[in-house]
Amino acid sequence: MRFEKDQITFVCCIESGSLEAQTVRMVQSLRRYGGRYSNAPIFAVTPRLGAPLSSKTQQIFEEHNIRHLIVKPHETSIGYRWNHFINKPIAILAVDQICKTEAVAWLDSDLLIVGEPGELALADGENFLACTSDRLGGTTGPGDEMEPYWHEVCKVLGLDLEQLPWVTTAQEGLKIRYYFNSGVFVYRRGHNFAQQYLRNCLKMLDARVSSSVCGFFFADQVALGLTAAQLKLSWRSLPYSHNYPVSPLTHGDWYDESRLREACIIHYHNSMWMPFWTTFLDCLTETHPRAAVWMATIGPMVNQIPLPYKAFNKVLGRVRQSQKTHYQSTCTVY
Repeated sequence: MRFEKDQITFVCCIESGSLEAQTVRMVQSLRRYGGRYSNAPIFAVTPRLGAPLSSKTQQIFEEHNIRHLIVKPHETSIGYRWNHFINKPIAILAVDQICKTEAVAWLDSDLLIVGEPGELALADGENFLACTSDRLGGTTGPGDEMEPYWHEVCKVLGLDLEQLPWVTTAQEGLKIRYYFNSGVFVYRRGHNFAQQYLRNCLKMLDARVSSSVCGFFFADQVALGLTAAQLKLSWRSLPYSHNYPVSPLTHGDWYDESRLREACIIHYHNSMWMPFWTTFLDCLTETHPRAAVWMATIGPMVNQIPLPYKAFNKVLGRVRQSQKTHYQSTCTVY
């Protein structure tokens, strides 16, 4: 297979509702501030049942040359449609099978691109890039409360926990076992990464392994690094500037204006929704004034889908929450 060199295909998920609003804003920011990647191929994938996207979203996708891909859930994942994190490997695999570039990059929907993310380019000999933003979901080794969970996950995936590399978290400067934030990552096609990533996520769900600290919330992130380790992919840690978090939950303890100023990809979590919107916009004004002016004209995030769609999504959400609760009750906690 011939790949287009020095290009990246970007992949994200989109579903009717709040994720729709976030995805639209994210792809618009990539087109506006992505520099060399402003015109890169972008696939927005809908991997499970839901209300249709709004006509406004479809219009924006057409204007910005965003390909909307609707895929049927992978047959082995049908029982996990309640788990929105499984959408990520399903979407990546679907795009991996049809895109033409050598590199594929995943972008979470709650990202704002405010500058060219040049470090996303794979150098010769590099096959995997991701950022170890912080320790949440990771383990510092023996004695860490997450260590038993990691030990069980490695058993499920046939890995030796002690053989994993060590990485350093960007936020705390802690040495932890091989672990990355899955909000932004890049891999080189041709190494079976997309297939193995989905397979590992499903294995972990099938095993019903849960953490006493965070349940299975970080499962896709744990699986991400372990997949790269399984495949022995050569790797490089992305700098904090390519996945810098701003969150109402950590703002008082973690916010650093100088780090935000250096950021080209902001992982804003719930920061663009009220009531934190004003604080986030003030931070953006001090660090990225061009993007702040644009954000001010758009305003805070609002779920503007039609009422019938909201009603449908609400019912669907209740069903999925019930399925999630039942699944959690069947898990073994470590």
